[in-house]
Amino acid sequence: MKVFISLDMEGISGITEWEDTIPGNRHYEAGRRLLTQDVNAAIEGALEAGATQIVVNESHGPMNNLILEDLHPQADVIRGSFKPLSMMQGIDSTYDAAFFVGYHGKAGVGDAVLNHTYSSLAIHRLVLNGKEVGEAGLNATIAGAFGVPVVLVTGDSQTVQEVEEDIPGVFTVAVKTGITGLSSQAIHPVRAREMIRQKAKEALINLSKVQPLVQKAEHTLEVEFTKSQFATAVSWMPGVELTEGRTVRFQSSDVVTMMPVLTSMLLITGQVNRMITG
Repeated sequence: MKVFISLDMEGISGITEWEDTIPGNRHYEAGRRLLTQDVNAAIEGALEAGATQIVVNESHGPMNNLILEDLHPQADVIRGSFKPLSMMQGIDSTYDAAFFVGYHGKAGVGDAVLNHTYSSLAIHRLVLNGKEVGEAGLNATIAGAFGVPVVLVTGDSQTVQEVEEDIPGVFTVAVKTGITGLSSQAIHPVRAREMIRQKAKEALINLSKVQPLVQKAEHTLEVEFTKSQFATAVSWMPGVELTEGRTVRFQSSDVVTMMPVLTSMLLITGQVNRMITG
């Protein structure tokens, strides 16, 4: 049994502030330890359920946050942020299941801890095939394109509610409840990790109860940016249409081809932001 794990940091047990998640900030090293331990809990549960190969894709910020020497030795790791499939780099049809560990709510869910969608700087809203999605919704669709079900998601209670609507039958662990988006009531990390281990094991034992997301013949991705300058620059990409001052549209028969386009959009917005701010 082969398991793919995509990890993020904002939904890790005990993490509440940006200080916990940004390299160089005062709480970041503590955040790295919490992240590594939550991921280890998911790995342990997967192994107990019979997993024989586990690959972890680092998916937060610079995508090199795990403390590698403390990571469970049965897992392989994909690191670095310059990846065409971003948070889903490495997924393919050979996997039996996917876990999303430490995920957060989509942009605009005000009480979800550190809520945003891919980029708090650049993206106001992401709409896939007419439905607003967060990172979990889009990434589960990419997994579905390879026939891989997302069977476990961990994060705050608001994220759990979001993914249970987007991914029928998914197993979830709410490790905290957001209060204002920058505050939360958290389960103690030791207890949260035990919950993650148990639910990871349960999810794989009941793997047949969760199906990959059904794919459409045509996919439409609409990105509403936070600034019109971002949309203007991105609309110069082939196949990308400016539909409104801050919104662009991209269509493809294959959702997997959308992720490199979105990744390139974010690289462009980073450069434009440097031009705007000097």
